[in-house]
Amino acid sequence: MSLSYQPLPTGVLPGSLILGATLIPNAVLPIFTTIASHVPILTRLEPIFTKNSHRFKAALLAFVVLGGVRWLNRTLSVIAHNSWRTAVPNDWDWPKEIAVVTGGSSGIGQAVAEKLVAKGLTVAILDVQDPPDSLKDLHQTHFYKCDISKPEAIAAVADAIRNELGHPTILINNAGIAHWCSILELSDEALQKLFAINCFAHWYTVKQFLPDMIEHDKGHVITVASSASFIAVANASDYSSSKSAIRAFHETLGTELKHIYDAPNVLTTAVHTEFVKTPILKDQQAHLDKEGAFMLDTDFVADKIVDRIVSRTGGDLILPESHSFVAGLRAWPAWLQELARDKMGQRVRKRRAETVGVALSE
Repeated sequence: MSLSYQPLPTGVLPGSLILGATLIPNAVLPIFTTIASHVPILTRLEPIFTKNSHRFKAALLAFVVLGGVRWLNRTLSVIAHNSWRTAVPNDWDWPKEIAVVTGGSSGIGQAVAEKLVAKGLTVAILDVQDPPDSLKDLHQTHFYKCDISKPEAIAAVADAIRNELGHPTILINNAGIAHWCSILELSDEALQKLFAINCFAHWYTVKQFLPDMIEHDKGHVITVASSASFIAVANASDYSSSKSAIRAFHETLGTELKHIYDAPNVLTTAVHTEFVKTPILKDQQAHLDKEGAFMLDTDFVADKIVDRIVSRTGGDLILPESHSFVAGLRAWPAWLQELARDKMGQRVRKRRAETVGVALSE
């Protein structure tokens, strides 16, 4: 099966129109005129296209070129992220696969676990809080109380999973916490706890479950990062830093699987989302709602993660896809980067002022 989930180039339709306008202009241009009469924006452009067919064809050609370049870029990126393969591995049998989900008792992790079970997979949930009844009632889910900030706790649970369920082929490092405070306000204990959960736990779980994936050259490691890995977030320096760290972890893991462990069929995916309606944002939800911040639903994010698993392809997953430009932020001119950070910083300053009940001075 080929890597086929990339959409066709946006230039396919314009390309067809160019060909038609060149070979049979008397037939194509009237069709466009008819369509334009029902579409307001096209009505304004209709005189240009019908009276100046060379402009019509030039405009469509531009769509073809731009659409083709965009499609080629996305296709090459998918192939590159999958060890330069043009076909997906065919040795996956979902009812026989076992997935481990950290932080699976709530938020994105809970939604992912439920959707994986619906696909027939067995799911092991690692969390410090008990799962909701909706997960307990699913016979294919298995809960393991585990403080993932401790490597010895993960090692003990990993042994139990291997003995009771078998060797997992999918690892979803999803658990995360956040502290909404400035650098000087953050205690050493809070900083260490956040990095242990958001960052170090990725090493602990991978050390337990990756060796069997490497041995069989089959597996998928999902790293739930954040758009905060691309842009610094004021009042959340620890969170942004931890997400940047695991983005580097994801990239290094993929390279090592190919060149050190000779396991190119073990897939890696990094998930970068905008704000998601999860418990991690409960203290900020009112402010974000007031600002009209763009918020994603957990079901939407979980659907995309599960779709990526089922597609048997790896790579970066930026959600929403329309915000993929944020991945290139570091390539922006310094002044544009600073403007973006200033904008976010101003919003944070206003939130802090509102929280403590002080008037915001200009």
